[in-house]
Amino acid sequence: MLAACVPGTPKGPRSSAPPAPTESGETPESASGSSQPTATRSPDSSTTEPAAGEASTSPATDAEQESDEEKQQRKRRNILLKTVYDDRAVGEDQTVLVEAELGIYENEDLERYVRSVALRLLRHAPSRPFDWKFKIVDQRVPNAFALPGGKIYVSRGLLALVNSEDELAAVIGHEITHSAERHAAGRIEHARRISPLTIGYRRAATIAAYGREHERDADRGGQILAAKAGYDPNGIATFLRKLDASERYEVGWSRLPSFLSTHPTSPERSALASQRAAGLSWERVRGVAAGQPYGYRGKIDGLVLGDDPAGGLFKDGRFVHPDLRFSLRFPPGWTTANNPQAVSAMAPARDAEASLTVVGEAGQLEKAVDDFFEENADGMAMKVLERRPVQIRGISGIRIVGKARGLHVEMAFFEHAGLTFRLTLLSVKGAAGKYRGRTNAFMQSFRPLDSHGIYSLEVTRLRIARALQNETLEQLSKRTHNDLELVYTGVLNDLFASTQLAKGQAIKIGLGEPYFPKSKREDETKETTEGDPNPNPLPAPGAAVR
Repeated sequence: MLAACVPGTPKGPRSSAPPAPTESGETPESASGSSQPTATRSPDSSTTEPAAGEASTSPATDAEQESDEEKQQRKRRNILLKTVYDDRAVGEDQTVLVEAELGIYENEDLERYVRSVALRLLRHAPSRPFDWKFKIVDQRVPNAFALPGGKIYVSRGLLALVNSEDELAAVIGHEITHSAERHAAGRIEHARRISPLTIGYRRAATIAAYGREHERDADRGGQILAAKAGYDPNGIATFLRKLDASERYEVGWSRLPSFLSTHPTSPERSALASQRAAGLSWERVRGVAAGQPYGYRGKIDGLVLGDDPAGGLFKDGRFVHPDLRFSLRFPPGWTTANNPQAVSAMAPARDAEASLTVVGEAGQLEKAVDDFFEENADGMAMKVLERRPVQIRGISGIRIVGKARGLHVEMAFFEHAGLTFRLTLLSVKGAAGKYRGRTNAFMQSFRPLDSHGIYSLEVTRLRIARALQNETLEQLSKRTHNDLELVYTGVLNDLFASTQLAKGQAIKIGLGEPYFPKSKREDETKETTEGDPNPNPLPAPGAAVR
């Protein structure tokens, strides 16, 4: 998910310098007990504990090294959320970090639709002086979360799992309630919390962002908002049942009844929500997607499932980024991670890390290197031992060798596709010698992609298929060449494989399609819309898979 554009990327050591292994062989993430990539961390936290193995410094030394910007950031992140205005300040601060780490799914039509549903709910929510924002994060797992101050996110994985606008309204209403009722107040110091609507993470210390009562309050508040806005208040119950089925598909079993006594399981919450919905009066209002072929499902037609090539992906041992037109090979056997800030790999012994980062726009390579060290002087405390020209597959660059806080540092700066890149390999003291060969191989493995490489990737997209009379889900999957596993297809559609379908029933499937880089997509869109005053990007009913 390496970011293809630089503007808006937060500056400072966190975004400009990769997480380094410590002398004990741990990264800051591993020292805290997390084995997940940065991109899947909860945004609910604004502070982290010092990494095990890091050299400790006195408070006076830390104060001397902190820049003014870092002091302001630390001050903001230590705010106790005493008022709604504190919520707004902390939410704005965390928004930059969340969007940089998780990435935003670029689909203006879909984001506009999500926002329209949310605005219907907000008309009935408690008044708060928040600048409400609703965005889609580029996560394949079902996830939804609310930052303080009205910043609410849903993942593309959640949109794929949702089956109706009622369910979407229930999830958004749940998060609006969290934010409006200020459930994060007093809990912002809890690190690495993950939304209760997230699946696939089974670390007991991190899965419950809120307590039992807050979750039930949010379920109840979301149902009330949905009912007042004309949506079925039972939507949260049906969604939670699918969430539980999705988790059983992912991990092979449902959550144990005793799992986190402070966090209600999905079956329990679903049952309570169904009971509550039965007691709420509501009147159906025409949905935002009512005019769309296949309703809500028509809105998510074309949604990316699984890995999105737009952010780069690993294929046949190489990291390939079609939009930025390059590939790179990391050392075999290393644990890889990809997020909008960097693509990286950690050695099995956890004593070395290789990474690739976009530094800025191309044009002044020498200045870019100087600016990097100037901006990160305090954060890296690096001593440059060598600086010399280098050639990387015919591309001129600058090679840097140095030391920083007990680490051996090797970097290569170069320009490609209008951007300046930095290759980095960090190793702990005493390990540089055994990684010398791999360092050179890693840096020389960068290759610009030719046309074949750019257009050789596939992306799996959600498509809508229409069932034949009495056709089963299994038969439909075979007929439409569905790329998704049958069980997962059933989870997405809340159906069993043997269920007989009605004629014309809309079914979500996944199809592998050629991936076209962003520039190619933009050219095609321009050609399609030129001369058409009312372009309609949505498929007509006959355009669905037959």
